[in-house]
Amino acid sequence: MNESGAPKPPRAFSWFPGHMRKALRRLEETLALADGVLMVLDARIPASSRQPELEELLRRKGKEALLVLNKADLAEKAQTDRWLAFLRQEGHRVAAMRAVTGRGPGPLENPLERLRQAVHAQRRKRGLLPRDPRLVVVGIPNVGKSSLLNRLAGASRAKTGAKPGVTRGNQWVAVPGKWQILDSPGILYPRIEGEEILTSLAATSCVSLDAIPLERAGGLLLERLIRLGHPPSGMQARDSEAGPEALLGEMACLKSFLLNGQEPDLPRTARWLLQAFARGELGAITLEAAP
Repeated sequence: MNESGAPKPPRAFSWFPGHMRKALRRLEETLALADGVLMVLDARIPASSRQPELEELLRRKGKEALLVLNKADLAEKAQTDRWLAFLRQEGHRVAAMRAVTGRGPGPLENPLERLRQAVHAQRRKRGLLPRDPRLVVVGIPNVGKSSLLNRLAGASRAKTGAKPGVTRGNQWVAVPGKWQILDSPGILYPRIEGEEILTSLAATSCVSLDAIPLERAGGLLLERLIRLGHPPSGMQARDSEAGPEALLGEMACLKSFLLNGQEPDLPRTARWLLQAFARGELGAITLEAAP
């Protein structure tokens, strides 16, 4: 509460490195060439991995995106199914998949084939020869854009990594007879509004752990996992009234992450928890339920 008695607004975190601003400008220029847009989201955080500024850019350019709920193997299937139904009710085209495994477009095959036919029909009307549709892959950092490109390309042609900001420059990949694909750098929010969104992004490696209040994010994630009924091994499924820092201290003792053999090492514990969740080591868990 502030002095007037009104609730304090959620804390905002500025996060928009210069290379992301340049990437957004480059993407705006590139969209003029695109026939279709694949917007990759993390199936564990479908709400927080949607970037409002990016979606507004697509609206201005008249580009409808096919939403791809990636990393579906790390999310709860029932929750993913609810998200698919909700997003379709909103009028979106959407599919769920695990881009890092498998070959070919998988669940994207039908919408991509419809796009191909539409591009061919438009070009015939203008008296032009058919050509492969141009696809642009967009999304925030580390949701699996490059992995999706590699799967559609049939080879690992785009650099991938388990940390945000790996892809820095636009990379066109041509798959003759199918499509041309552009992988774009991840573009995060100009401002992250509130600790809940920050925790979601930190837990899925969409932001660098070195640029956030690490202990706070780790404690909030632990509190959230307990509340959702997914306590890490050794923690009790109970009301998380102890508070994020106390819970993190309890986990530090369980993991024997101690300083001088006595004091809980909270930064180490927070980093371990956030990274373990990001890698799926805590199981298939969805942090954000469908409305």
